[in-house]
Amino acid sequence: MPRARLRPLLGMLAAALTIGLGGCALLTEFDQRSNGIDGRPTGVVASITDGDTLRLVVDGEELRVRLIGIDTPELRPTPECFADEATDALARLAPVGTLIGYEYDEDPQDRFERELMYLFAADGTFINLALVEEGYARELHYAPNFRYRDEILAAEAAAQAGGLGLWGACL
Repeated sequence: MPRARLRPLLGMLAAALTIGLGGCALLTEFDQRSNGIDGRPTGVVASITDGDTLRLVVDGEELRVRLIGIDTPELRPTPECFADEATDALARLAPVGTLIGYEYDEDPQDRFERELMYLFAADGTFINLALVEEGYARELHYAPNFRYRDEILAAEAAAQAGGLGLWGACL
């Protein structure tokens, strides 16, 4: 079973053991992760790599995370047009040290073994979508991860039509 699918099971096991042992510290931590942001599990942002990649600490483990459904200009090896702005936008939406919710789609990892996630700020902002709406990212989906494809495509069309962000600065 993939590691991403084992995490919830391990959390439930820890909670069950805690109840059985008469303690409550682990149960409280598990409940916070499971229901932290709109019922989604949560993690703490450890660092921002670029506009569509970050590191997230979940259950004490630092995960490399690639945002699903979007692509931002690359920082490396040479910064592409709007790469710095996209990176700054992700840092604004998911500041280091903050708790954010996450959601997997059908395929939890890419070929580089990064976790593929949709991210949600504490205020409910859908971070992947916001990056596209504001013109910092374009749509890029790989099968089978298509859960929010229609919303992201619509946001891209609106940002492009309005000349927002990279659509006005780079093309």
